[in-house]
Amino acid sequence: MALADIQARAAAKAGYASSKARASYFVAADKARKHANLLAEGYVLPLSEWLGHNNGPAWDGLELFVAYCWKEAHGKAWTPPTWEIGVRRAKKAEALGLTYRQYTLEIMERGRYLDEDGAAKLKAH
Repeated sequence: MALADIQARAAAKAGYASSKARASYFVAADKARKHANLLAEGYVLPLSEWLGHNNGPAWDGLELFVAYCWKEAHGKAWTPPTWEIGVRRAKKAEALGLTYRQYTLEIMERGRYLDEDGAAKLKAH
């Protein structure tokens, strides 16, 4: 590497002495690039990022939280209380000719344990 190249690299790095300064430069450059891309696509951007913003939660924050709660509740509902209960339900479902999911769903929905008559009615529907 030539001395001129080394001096050019040193001069280029001198403007951004710390890693924090370099990082802020790249953040600003990325923001400017996104802004220019949006303008090129025809979007009208506000003069200030706070203009029209009430500093409240995001519009989809509640929906995301509700979806998360449903996912957690679904996982807890389908997890058997113990390993033995899960095996017992699977064996009972197999003996009745049902899937584990059908048998467990009947327990969760109606709070009853199926017998042969109930399984026959469930299969008929």
